[in-house]
Amino acid sequence: MYNLQEIDILIIVTTSVLLILSFTVVIFFLYFQKKKIAFILNERETQLRFEEEITKSKMEIQEQALQNISWEIHDNVGQLLSVAKMQLNILQIGLPENQQEKLAETSEIIGKSLQELRGLAKSLNPETIKNNGLVDSLTIEIERFNRLKVIDASLKIINEPFNLSNEKEIILFRILQEFCNNSLKYSEAKNLDISLNFNSNSLIIIAKDNGVGFNVNATENHTGIGLLNMKSRGKLIGADINLESSANKGTKLYISCLK
Repeated sequence: MYNLQEIDILIIVTTSVLLILSFTVVIFFLYFQKKKIAFILNERETQLRFEEEITKSKMEIQEQALQNISWEIHDNVGQLLSVAKMQLNILQIGLPENQQEKLAETSEIIGKSLQELRGLAKSLNPETIKNNGLVDSLTIEIERFNRLKVIDASLKIINEPFNLSNEKEIILFRILQEFCNNSLKYSEAKNLDISLNFNSNSLIIIAKDNGVGFNVNATENHTGIGLLNMKSRGKLIGADINLESSANKGTKLYISCLK
């Protein structure tokens, strides 16, 4: 028969063993839980890296395609229009004055078309954006819109501009270019305003129009797809992008990009 001291020792030993076993089970549970979480996070990170690489590859293909289109416009279409303009000028010689005036007007229209095509070719070419920088490239684009009188556009620069990496400036320009194109094609807007606020460590961009607006959550239409494209581009450079829009209240794009 056990005495009280032996019973106490037995209780202590049993309790200690149970505590050790419980502690061991908890440790193993936490260890495997940690491994499971690490595996899930690694899977997510791998998926995100894969998606980022896909987006980056698409961007590179698009930029190469735009560069090829730019060369095609500048070298082939531009040359054809130049030749047509020269031939019209030659045809004016010896014609009656009233016919010369008509040909001169046609020649002037071709000349303006040639000028706009060259401007378009430059805006499509990523090398031009690299050379000019974001601010100058946007200035040229805004001037082109106003020259064509398709919309009343403005660009406001706040604080002293600084240069970002070529990749960031090209992507930001493409995002704004897509916003502008959507405003021109679908919004029926009369005004388009862009502001670039250069802070000490970031660039804040706001682009807005006064068009008909749209449902931001309607990802099945062109505007929703455009928003997804903008956000995908923004992810590549760590930019935060937000789009606000509602019926008859226009559309506003916010971009925040670290220096």
